[in-house]
Amino acid sequence: MDKKISTAIWSGDPNGRGGYSTYTKSCPRIEKFRTIIGTPAGKTDLLTAYKVDATSMAVVDPKC
Repeated sequence: MDKKISTAIWSGDPNGRGGYSTYTKSCPRIEKFRTIIGTPAGKTDLLTAYKVDATSMAVVDPKC
């Protein structure tokens, strides 16, 4: 789990929810893993991280 969190934060894309996500390499991209950053204690604290199971989370990519 630590490796997935590090990968999402350091090389993932911002997910619009105050964190970073990793996506499949397919077209359209499908979100695989999500982190959400920010807690009342600090803006850089990890709030949660989880695997995204819903295939309805496809992202429209203009490069497809």
